[in-house]
Amino acid sequence: MALTLLYILAGLFIVLLVYYLGIFAGSIFSKPHETNAKRIPISVIVYAKNNSAELRNLLPVLLNQNYHQFELVLVNNASTDDTLHLIKEYALMYPNIRIVDVVNNETFWGNKKYAITLAIKASKYEYLVCIDADKKIQSNNWLVQLTSHFTLNKTIILGSFFYRKQKGFFNKYLRFFHTIQQIQSVAWTKISQPYSLNLQQIAFKKEDFYNVNGFINHMQKPLFMNEYLVNDASTSKNTTICEHPDAMIEAETLNRNDFKTFKNQQIKLLSNLKGSAAFKIKLFNLLQFLFIATAIASFITLEYWYVTLAIVLLRYLIVWILFAKAAKKFRYNDLAFYFPLFDLFYIFMQIQLFLGNLFKKSTT
Repeated sequence: MALTLLYILAGLFIVLLVYYLGIFAGSIFSKPHETNAKRIPISVIVYAKNNSAELRNLLPVLLNQNYHQFELVLVNNASTDDTLHLIKEYALMYPNIRIVDVVNNETFWGNKKYAITLAIKASKYEYLVCIDADKKIQSNNWLVQLTSHFTLNKTIILGSFFYRKQKGFFNKYLRFFHTIQQIQSVAWTKISQPYSLNLQQIAFKKEDFYNVNGFINHMQKPLFMNEYLVNDASTSKNTTICEHPDAMIEAETLNRNDFKTFKNQQIKLLSNLKGSAAFKIKLFNLLQFLFIATAIASFITLEYWYVTLAIVLLRYLIVWILFAKAAKKFRYNDLAFYFPLFDLFYIFMQIQLFLGNLFKKSTT
């Protein structure tokens, strides 16, 4: 029995090595792709709903982008604060601002995808960038670097982001979770069918949007707008990812009291993700869980414990190095120290999410 468990553990380790070194390592150690600025006009769609405070910080950075020709399509989705008043003030000063003022209606009450659809139809140019008003842009070269990845074949660009560092366990785990998600998403996007589980900015050509009838298949599902678009429209041929530091944006960190909400969102997203993307995520998480479970069972037998320990430590060392390198890209240097604790927590949480999907219908 002990020898059988050891063989199973070794087999799982070899399979996981294919993931760690054969699939993930290449993208982790690759340098950001440097390309020349494109001479194509861009429509930047900025979605806002009661975001007047955030817009006061975001709009000056957007308007000072080092890009030769672009318009800002500012979407006010039935805000009750002074968002509309603010963007009207800016529109009087800057001729490249276009306003889309969305009024609530019975069918699409407060629907973000409906508001973005109106903005896409109102935009002047063929190439689009979508971002929410509560995000922070770190560089005046953000638009240059993000759109520089457009080519004749690459018409969908997945942008990177990082969470703001704050105190507390949940913030650290959220940033750890984000790093692990991005390691997988970036790797698979580069070598096969793209997917994303957490996409805060996206650039695409209108043609790709209309080819899949926009958001019509999930208009009434309020969350994960960008993720559904990628799932519908992205292929290995038309999609690329931008990892340049200047193109990376900062996203607001969830409150520690939102952990339950965060977990439920992940369950809903996994339950709605179909096809090869869902298979890749669930298979990898299952293999990691089986490795941990088999290692525990092997330790319990007490035979060959030293071989089991060596395999487990080698696995941790390899993944620790890969994680530390990936986290550095997202400015999460502080997370490497916590890796052993968060790694176990992540694996068991993924199994919990998987089990949650078995008893939850697709509603998001």
